Amino acid sequence: MSDLALDMLIESGLITASGSIVDLTCLSKKEITDRVSYYINARKQTALSEVNNSDYCESLSALFSTSSVRTTQEKILSSLLVYDSIIINDPIVDSSFSVELSRLKKGLELFSWAFKLIRAGFLRILPLSYLNRPTDEVPFLNSDDAFRSDIPEQIHDFIHNNAVLRSVVMDDKGRMLLLNEDAHEKRRTALNVEFKNDYWFSGTSLFLFKTISGSKKMDDGSLLFDPVWDKNGVLNKDDFERWAYQTINQAMRSRLLDIYNESYVAARLGHTYITESPFESEFLSLASISDKSKPSISTKFLEANNSFICIDSPETIIDLRTKYSKSFERFNLTLQNVSEQLLGYESDKFDQKARQLFQIEIMSQIDEMRDHTQSVSRNAFKGGVASIIGLSAAIYTGSPVPLVPSLILIAMSALNEASLPMSIKKRYEKRPAYIWHRITK
Repeated sequence: MSDLALDMLIESGLITASGSIVDLTCLSKKEITDRVSYYINARKQTALSEVNNSDYCESLSALFSTSSVRTTQEKILSSLLVYDSIIINDPIVDSSFSVELSRLKKGLELFSWAFKLIRAGFLRILPLSYLNRPTDEVPFLNSDDAFRSDIPEQIHDFIHNNAVLRSVVMDDKGRMLLLNEDAHEKRRTALNVEFKNDYWFSGTSLFLFKTISGSKKMDDGSLLFDPVWDKNGVLNKDDFERWAYQTINQAMRSRLLDIYNESYVAARLGHTYITESPFESEFLSLASISDKSKPSISTKFLEANNSFICIDSPETIIDLRTKYSKSFERFNLTLQNVSEQLLGYESDKFDQKARQLFQIEIMSQIDEMRDHTQSVSRNAFKGGVASIIGLSAAIYTGSPVPLVPSLILIAMSALNEASLPMSIKKRYEKRPAYIWHRITK
């Protein structure tokens, strides 16, 4: 899948065969647009086949959430000491056929920097955001219960208890300004939905209270209506409370759809869904239940916040994993085995067992990997101990649907989404369901 992305970039004339970025300043605006359009169109046409035709990965691998993980070079390099392969979102492709020049340059810089990692199969790139939102059209949504039925029962109260609503106003230039006031104070007709202790940098968050001034029935049976938004309007308390409740459900509905889509891709390819949001980590585990277990809270599985390994370049990763492939494979397998040993532990005993396994099974191998890194590192610090990396992983225990929590699957079925194939579910029964992955400086 990754080679295909590079081949398309080369064929479209955006990078060279060696991975260097072409000089865009020598091209006209039309030529740049044509080359980018060729690449985006080709990626969109092959997106589903790339997923369906890819082999299932048996090793511990990761798929970074497009919205709750901000992908950086440091995260990619450090994570490739833990995961066999990583899937990230294509930085050039989204749901539209256009791309800003600044975003194009950043995307090409990532491809050029990671060229060898991609060719080696360590870093895999998919247009995940396009698979999440294949259209720019804004749907007209209607719900008799304020979208209550779209939210799994076990996470409903948690979501609403952690929702933060703030007012939004439009200025004279048509810009939407987020105010530092509780939306319940003035009850304005525009609000922003966020959640406490969350990390979510894209997706649906702005909502407008609109009314319909009139409608016209078309010849094909559809309705043509004119929505009206009073930017200076103020709602009465009852109307605002009903609307606020609905917007929280809508915001979470949109988010669950993205999580479901990306988790489905992860399951199909044998990868673990990665989030950096503590809020998301907790509601995922709250939603995971089975007939034999109760919902469990997210608990820390692996912590190496204070000392891990500093990786200076993609070449160091390639040298390390080529020269010491057996050590890496053993480390990767150990993490999987530790995950399996932790399955079924109650949350009050989980931390104690996790710390014990970390010291016995994992710490010695971290020291070994650090020594290997020092022997191949290319910078003056020789890959020494660094505190730039913290890795936290959270798994939920006991659920027979280990990748997407069972209740989220139920909710998505109500939205006409397909369930995971049983063969994929079974292969994932002993894998981490998702990982809360935190990398901090």
